[in-house]
Formats: sequence, structure tokens, C-alpha cells
Amino acid sequence: MINSTLDINKREENFLFYIRREFMSTISDFGIPGVNTGILQPKLSNRWRVTFAGMAAGADSTAVSWQAVSVSRPTLKFDEVKLNRYNSVAWIASKYEFDPMKLTLEDDVTNQASTIIQAQLQTQQWIIGAQGQWMAAAGDGSTYKFATNLTMLDGNDTAIENWTVEGCWIQNVEYGELEYAEGKAVTIGLTIRFDNAYQDFSTSSWIGGNGSALGGA
Repeated sequence: MINSTLDINKREENFLFYIRREFMSTISDFGIPGVNTGILQPKLSNRWRVTFAGMAAGADSTAVSWQAVSVSRPTLKFDEVKLNRYNSVAWIASKYEFDPMKLTLEDDVTNQASTIIQAQLQTQQWIIGAQGQWMAAAGDGSTYKFATNLTMLDGNDTAIENWTVEGCWIQNVEYGELEYAEGKAVTIGLTIRFDNAYQDFSTSSWIGGNGSALGGA
């Protein structure tokens, strides 16, 4: 009797397994027909760091990196050239340029980050406490331009993507608004114009799983 009951239970388990396998979707069915199965793990927008080289004439810019809360990755665009021929029109790419980057940082009560921003602005032009009566501007770009390194991380300390942004200078600064109705963190918004940027994956050393967003099957 016991063996008979065990046999029945086994047959039921086998039947249920067959039903799940044949008629129910599993994660092995995720994907796009004709493309691939599965889902690749995306990079996450909160896993990054930004550092600077040569900002504020080589001053320690750690506070700016420390207080950064949002940053934009480079945006590349090409000018277009219209070619007119008889009854047709074609388009080709011409010169490229990068749009400015946006960086937002929280303005700390010790003024560490704000002091570095002010020092960088002063290298571009002596607006505050000018040396001399003419609010002297920098003689050439090499005296105030700096580099920015934007690194995407894996959630620990492993780099999976790095942008090196060259020829940076501050185009616009927004010191934000104050109001009595809210007690949120005060921020400084920077618009950073730059000359060139390149994306590097050679430093990537992914040590996670197989790069899939799925698992546990």
C-alpha cells in the first residue's frame, strides 16, 4: 500500500513537471524571437564616480567629487550637409561636436566644494577679488582647462566603463534658489563645456556573473 501511494505521488510530480515544462513560461523563454534569449544586465544610473585633474589650477578637487549627486554622460552630434541633385536629396555627416556636460553637487556647510568651484572660476577670470583693476581674464585656455573622468561602476569598486573628458571649463554656474517652504539640500549646478571625450572599455574587468539580468532557474 505504501509503495502504491509513493508511485502515485511520483507520477503526480512527473505530470506536474511535464505541465510546467510544456505549457508554462519560464525565464528561459525571456527574450526576443529571432534575436536572442534572456536579458542582459543593464548598467545602473546610480553606480558612478566623477573625478577631476587640473581643476582650479591643480587644487585638491576631492570635495567636488564627494558632493556630486548627478552628472550627464557626453552627448555627441554631427552637423549635416544637404546634397541636392535634380529630383533627389542626400545627406552626409560633417563636423562633430559635443554638447556641454551637466554636473550637480550639494553645497556643503564647510564650503569645501564651493571653494573649489570659485577657485576654478577665478582661473578663467578674476571676477572676485580681481588682481588689478581690469578683472583680468586668463591669457590662454591652457591656464584654466581641466580634465574630467567619469567612471561607471559595478556596484562595488570595479570599473565597467570610463569616459575621459578633455579641455573642460565651466561655462555656466547656477547657485540655485532658496525658499522658506522647504528644507532640502542646496545645490550648485555646473555646465561644463569641453573639447573632446573618449569612451574606454579596456579598463573594464567585469567580475560578476555572466552579465545576465536573469537567474535562479
